[in-house]
Amino acid sequence: MPDPTARRRRAVGLMIAVPIVLAVAFWGLTYTPLFAARHIRVDGNHVLSDRHLRSVAGVSTSTNVAHLNESDVVARLEADPWVADASVRTDLPNTLVVSVDERRPVGVIAAMGETSVLASDGQTLPSEGVRVAELPVVRAALGEPTQDQRDAAATLLAALDPVVFARVDEALVGQDSMVTLALSSGAGVNAGQPGQEREKGDALRAVLRWAATENVDLMSIDISSPAAPSVKLSDGSTAGL
Repeated sequence: MPDPTARRRRAVGLMIAVPIVLAVAFWGLTYTPLFAARHIRVDGNHVLSDRHLRSVAGVSTSTNVAHLNESDVVARLEADPWVADASVRTDLPNTLVVSVDERRPVGVIAAMGETSVLASDGQTLPSEGVRVAELPVVRAALGEPTQDQRDAAATLLAALDPVVFARVDEALVGQDSMVTLALSSGAGVNAGQPGQEREKGDALRAVLRWAATENVDLMSIDISSPAAPSVKLSDGSTAGL
């Protein structure tokens, strides 16, 4: 007669062994092509190409999704000066999603024979692949813009409405970080000292809308006091809004 105790021991042994065998088998399976990143999606990029970001991230269709070190991929992405923030998500068995938050280009700086892009946070970025002709030129009154001058120009330009921003040809920054804009219409805009950039952007948009409604040509605009902007018309007269 079979020993009940032995049967119980064998049953318990199988209960322990089977999950272990299955776990080991699954672990081995994760190293097969079944878990290769056949589907790689890149989200959030407007300046950088999908191909560039995949290259920087170091991922390809041969990347193993199950054993990917996501922290390393994020670190590589955020080492790119254009990437302010990045994240990576894996969906087993074969999908990888790379998401980035790019810095926004707001101007172009030409200095020492080289061209760089000014980002909205004041950083300078490589100009490769960027349509620099669509960005306003940022200049200093004397020499190359300092970091304080870049910050002043970047903060104001980033605060402008997209329609207004598209009409800015140049941003000139003085030694005191006072910013003057040159519009494509030929009008100059005195933005004054740094501060209240959002209010100044709203004031400039309101002035341009008023000029279009009244069908008047503007020679200059003063938004240094955004609560009380003023203009000089092409006929030499002035007006407060």
